Amino acid sequence: MDNQALSLHQLLGQIKTVLKSSLSGSYWITAEISELKINYSGHCYLELIEKESTGESIKAKARATMWSSVFRMLQPYFETTAKIRLAAGIRIMVRVTAEFHELYGFSLNITDIEPRYTLGELARQ
Repeated sequence: MDNQALSLHQLLGQIKTVLKSSLSGSYWITAEISELKINYSGHCYLELIEKESTGESIKAKARATMWSSVFRMLQPYFETTAKIRLAAGIRIMVRVTAEFHELYGFSLNITDIEPRYTLGELARQ
């Protein structure tokens, strides 16, 4: 048995450091919104999923956040351009940064959105 065990906080701190150094940039991703909640403070919390191409099975899932200052800009931009509300069940393309917090775990921080992607997805359906 290893007598030099790390504390949980120490291990999660190392994970945060590795993630930050490995994924320091921002990335455009596509996903479906499975949940969307707007907090009283104006922050928007989402659950993003990706389904298997052959069915409804979920193959990836992540929590995501649009902080209030970003959400106040992106929501009207998206809804004016796409002519639909941000809601569960729609596919979106967003720019994200990967975040990890010792207390809250892994999440994606949304910094931009491309409404034309959603328009294309709706037209395809």
